[in-house]
Amino acid sequence: MNDNDDVHGDERQQRVEVLLHELRTSLTTIRGWAELPLQGLSDDPELMVRALRRIQDEADHMYEGIQRVFPRGHATWKRPLHLERVDLRDVADEAVADMGLLDPERPIAREDSGPATLVADARLLRHAVRNLLGNALQHTPAGSPVTVAVRGPVSGPGGAPRVELSVGDRGPGMGPRAMARLTTPYQEDGHGEPGGGGGGLGLTIVRRVVDLHGGEVAVSSASDRGTTVTVALPTVSVSSGN
Repeated sequence: MNDNDDVHGDERQQRVEVLLHELRTSLTTIRGWAELPLQGLSDDPELMVRALRRIQDEADHMYEGIQRVFPRGHATWKRPLHLERVDLRDVADEAVADMGLLDPERPIAREDSGPATLVADARLLRHAVRNLLGNALQHTPAGSPVTVAVRGPVSGPGGAPRVELSVGDRGPGMGPRAMARLTTPYQEDGHGEPGGGGGGLGLTIVRRVVDLHGGEVAVSSASDRGTTVTVALPTVSVSSGN
């Protein structure tokens, strides 16, 4: 076995670990929406339609993930982006609704400041936000509040318009290795092993989604005030071949 085989083996292993992480997240979300009728909420037609759509969307996401990792023929595991006009406020609302089913006692506040429309892959963005929320919920005490805020439009480098989404918590703060998973572009990230447990893989997925959209991630974290992760995304579309 040569070094090339080792590299390909590591890449295959990482594909499987990312897939398992995403399948676990999607299955948990599907279960949460599917349990609504058991909670006596089936008399609300709009809620039931929303639940069925979310279940269908998560099933599609799972199928695409499996096809990327185990394709019939050779293919890169980065699927082309499904670009459409997206309101980041809607993406945040959906991610918060998903996580609310998993931890109904956790206070998750929503804040908006201005319209936040961009051209992006809504499904990937929602999974990125959900991974940020999941990381915040996992590493903060039960009942500790989390805030999801959306701002737009704001000026980026060179005055280019962009929108921002931040997830803030009041937990113990984020360590340097976890921060590196978010602030270092994925292809240059040499910190830790893929799928190193906890929220590490989720943060790697967030970084990858942001990179695919040509965005940036900033982290503010301290032991006495928790962590705030801010994702900035350009409002113009990026190439779907990235």
